[in-house]
Amino acid sequence: MNSLLAATLLSCALLLAPHAAADPIPGADAAIAKAESALGTDQFGPWGCEAFVAYAFGVSQAKYGWDGAAETMYQTLLRQGQIHTDMNAPRGALVFSKSPYGAHIDIARGDGTYISGGVQGLKQGYGDGHNIQILPTPHVGSGWSYRGWSLGYPE
Repeated sequence: MNSLLAATLLSCALLLAPHAAADPIPGADAAIAKAESALGTDQFGPWGCEAFVAYAFGVSQAKYGWDGAAETMYQTLLRQGQIHTDMNAPRGALVFSKSPYGAHIDIARGDGTYISGGVQGLKQGYGDGHNIQILPTPHVGSGWSYRGWSLGYPE
């Protein structure tokens, strides 16, 4: 009888316990700090989302195509089964979206906001008018579609 009670109590405790946070993305805090240090600048130009994200994580953007290609990264990660389509991107996740004008990549801050480079190429005059800013959504305006997030760069 005691083992049945103990098993029942353990089951209840497991059901009611807060969920453990997902494993942190290696280098996420450092990448976000580096990205935030560039906020309010035009350092990577109006189409520099890939270069901005590569800068934040300290990787070579050339590895992913002629422009660091958000589309190349997305397609590679999709083939590798590394794209998550829910809207719960953890801190430091690479977040992908697309418009009729092309693919885009942001960095999730883990609080529902995103650090984005190349913003003025996405929507001229948006937000604070600079290319690097914090966005409330992973897409800027109508015609954009959310594509998902990944825990890191493709292999």
